Amino acid sequence: MFKGFGYRLIPSRFPSVEVYRGLVANDRFDALYEAEARTNPRLLSKEQLLVSFGGEGSPRLQNWNHAPFRYINPEGSRFFPSTLPALELASDPQTALARAVRRREIFLGRTGEPPIGIDMRMLKTPVEGAFADLTSLPIGMSDADCRAAGEEVPTELAGAAFYTPERPKALCLAVTDNSCLGATIQTAHYRFEWDGKRIAKLYAFTEAGEEWDPTILCGGEQVIAA
Repeated sequence: MFKGFGYRLIPSRFPSVEVYRGLVANDRFDALYEAEARTNPRLLSKEQLLVSFGGEGSPRLQNWNHAPFRYINPEGSRFFPSTLPALELASDPQTALARAVRRREIFLGRTGEPPIGIDMRMLKTPVEGAFADLTSLPIGMSDADCRAAGEEVPTELAGAAFYTPERPKALCLAVTDNSCLGATIQTAHYRFEWDGKRIAKLYAFTEAGEEWDPTILCGGEQVIAA
């Protein structure tokens, strides 16, 4: 049983911009949004859930909690295939940052991205549910072995708890049932500085304006407070 908070980072935009702004005339917005509502998998699923829950109040309908289960990652997650969407959360902000840095490095390396700054924001989500305990599994398991372990997770559980390769003693959750999630809030904003080969610098938009070498995130020492 886990009861606490889960952390993750998502790309951020300042300020937020409506997707059609600047592309079409203002008087066409309503027609475009109506067309999107008929084809967007997140909006279609949300409409179905609204009927079940009787209103907008459920944390399950919050976009940050709902979208990860509707916009499918074709590569799947550590333990589950794309056919079983899972939201991966870290139990502390430092681990969430370490994982986000590594995943951005993989993505930007694949696409050969030139040096760029990427703004990210931390999300904090209450979590309460029963999870399969996969923390005894070896950190260096192959993808195939991880997926085999995921197949053994009972479907009635909220997902699986595991240790992450980025910080081997840091607990993470793979959430497969978003009914265990409370209302998500935004916390800190960060900038990842990609130098063309790696994330070389991490800047926190805090009052102190902290700056780190991302390599310090992966150690056992807690350098970022929860």
